Amino acid sequence: MELSEIKDAIREFIIEIAEDMDIDEEKVTDEASFIDDMGLDSMALLEVLATMEKKFGVSIPESEFPNITSIDKCAHTVQKYIAEKA
Repeated sequence: MELSEIKDAIREFIIEIAEDMDIDEEKVTDEASFIDDMGLDSMALLEVLATMEKKFGVSIPESEFPNITSIDKCAHTVQKYIAEKA
């Protein structure tokens, strides 16, 4: 799967969460920090990770969680685990 497709899926989901949390959609960029720039809380981050695992059929170990801080980093991590699964 292409990295751009993964980023698009993550971005769409983050925008849904942003609407629910009353976060400005303009803050949702590939490099923006989920916590510092977008203002997502830990529960929202777990929801993002669980949704990505389900959507892409991968299992992301907890040890990766601290590194998944933006759409870009999340997409690269998902792509890594898709490749490992193949």
